[in-house]
Amino acid sequence: MRKGFTLMEILVVIGIIGLLAVFLVPNLLGAKDRAREAAVKAVMHSVQLAVEAYEMENEVYPIANNLSLESLCRNYLMSGGYIASVPKNPFTGQEYKDSNITGRIIYDYDQAIGKYTLTAYGRSSLRKIQELSNL
Repeated sequence: MRKGFTLMEILVVIGIIGLLAVFLVPNLLGAKDRAREAAVKAVMHSVQLAVEAYEMENEVYPIANNLSLESLCRNYLMSGGYIASVPKNPFTGQEYKDSNITGRIIYDYDQAIGKYTLTAYGRSSLRKIQELSNL
């Protein structure tokens, strides 16, 4: 008598592995995006601390609207030593650029009420993942 697996047994195992892959792969990909979004939130918090330090020394928040993270850091925060360098974008692995769409962070300041807002977006440039402000 020969020992081994029948064709039917092998097909059943392949089918089970295929079903597991169908259900697990999307969840694993989603976990990567959630981790990257959490990293974007951490970058936002660091930038918020730098903006607050800027305000403490200059007695005014950076006056700008719809400013990307790279421009905010280069034009306001790095020159005063409030932040060491432009942070890395968790989605690209490189420094934030004005042209980034994924993981984008935007700074807005409403001078009339003295309120700034930092808004972060996920992989989709349309989906907000967090908004931080001073009020």
